[in-house]
Amino acid sequence: MLEDLLEISLNDVITVVGAGGKTSLITYLSKRLSSNYKVLLTTTTKIYLPKSSDFNNMIMLNEKSDTFIDKGITLCGKFINNENKVVGLSFNELDKLLEKFDISLIEGDGSKRKKLKGWKEDEPLVHPKTTKCIGVIDITSYNMCINETNIHRVDKFLEICGEVNNKVSLENLKNIILNKNGLFKNSVGEKILFINKVENSYKEELTNKLIKMIKKEDNNMKVIYGSLIKDYYKKG
Repeated sequence: MLEDLLEISLNDVITVVGAGGKTSLITYLSKRLSSNYKVLLTTTTKIYLPKSSDFNNMIMLNEKSDTFIDKGITLCGKFINNENKVVGLSFNELDKLLEKFDISLIEGDGSKRKKLKGWKEDEPLVHPKTTKCIGVIDITSYNMCINETNIHRVDKFLEICGEVNNKVSLENLKNIILNKNGLFKNSVGEKILFINKVENSYKEELTNKLIKMIKKEDNNMKVIYGSLIKDYYKKG
């Protein structure tokens, strides 16, 4: 199971960054872990309000509520805005919450539901007590046209992804992962790359090529790939 490959354990604070499956990954992990742990589900940015079936309890700090359940998944934010998004917590607000839960899952990056992104100076927002920083890459972004429609902050993406034609190359993906201003910018704790949407033999072949390129430059990078839809995962 994915949580075993990630080696998640009691008191882990997990921040998920990148694009192409962050929310799906957090939702999957929170459900898997909630049978054994009291799980905090939150964000340092903004996330669309999850389905009611994806959490057991909801606390918005602006409602002055301090009631916490003993088990299950607790969704926490400041408030829900007029876009039906949960507005995230500051690091100080999070500090007061983390000790109340066994495991915390934090969405620390925004991508406007696009498959790739570039990062502003203050992104991503990774809490200093993060024990595992999971960077998500969508393998189906390979060969995708490089434009504003497909990539959030395409100008920033172009600054860090290396030589560019009009479509995303494996070299571009490798650079986004390894560049100091890329996927793991501001990371804290153990860095783990999760390559998502590996759903057939062609995508698995592409993924293994990408992993080889990454390992040539950073042999210590922990890599897991697979598909959240198919519930299939492997260590890279």
